[in-house]
Amino acid sequence: MTLLMLVLASITVLTLDYHGEVSHGITHVRNGVRDVLAPIQRGIAAALHPIGDAFAGAFHYGALQSENRRLEQQLGSLQAAQAERAFAARQAQSVLALAGLPFVANISTTPAEVISAPTSNFQYLLEIDKGTGSGVGPRMPVVSGRGLVGTVTGASGSTATVRLVTDKSSSIGVTFGTGRRSGSAIAGGQGYGEPLLVQQFSGPLPSVGETVFSSGTDGGAYPAGIPIARVTSVKVAAGGLTTTVAAEPLVDLGTIQYVSVLEWLPQP
Repeated sequence: MTLLMLVLASITVLTLDYHGEVSHGITHVRNGVRDVLAPIQRGIAAALHPIGDAFAGAFHYGALQSENRRLEQQLGSLQAAQAERAFAARQAQSVLALAGLPFVANISTTPAEVISAPTSNFQYLLEIDKGTGSGVGPRMPVVSGRGLVGTVTGASGSTATVRLVTDKSSSIGVTFGTGRRSGSAIAGGQGYGEPLLVQQFSGPLPSVGETVFSSGTDGGAYPAGIPIARVTSVKVAAGGLTTTVAAEPLVDLGTIQYVSVLEWLPQP
């Protein structure tokens, strides 16, 4: 219908256009026809536009799929590269944290990498890549940049086994507070992933948020001043007969990768 009307209008205008005396009127007629037909043209174009898009989309569907796959691969590569950079940065930070540990004083250290971490809630041991060939031996303390990790329990020429501070057989003399508020106690392990249980207090009780340090008075098993844990709860039973203090290890024992072995043995 639109095409027919356009053809008729064109013929009429062309015919009349030859008569110069009516050229002014023809211009008005031509403009009027355009104004009448413009909404119809816009309506037809709007109706047919989605159909055209559908045909174009179907025609280019394969190319679009290939492009999407290419973009997804690029995104995956960028995300992997970003993750690798973040992992490398964390590794560098862990290694740098082992340099110049403030709590080891003049004790010599041997850096090592964890090659086997705890794999269950019933395993409280780490394996490191340094052994007797590097001067690492049983009963030597193991630390990270944040604090105490555990003790070497056995060593071969190139590897060593470390018992974590959370092991149920672990017992460490600890101290907390400063000046007149200082106190001492014994911190024991309750199992992998569990906080340390602090008991047998001498002096005032610690406060939530206080840092627990090795005291060096437990038969000399550890040097004094190594940070171990942070107090997370203090519960005093009715009547004050029993006190339960929980302290979370400062070191994330499940993700630790680099450690230092203190070349220090308990005093006889």
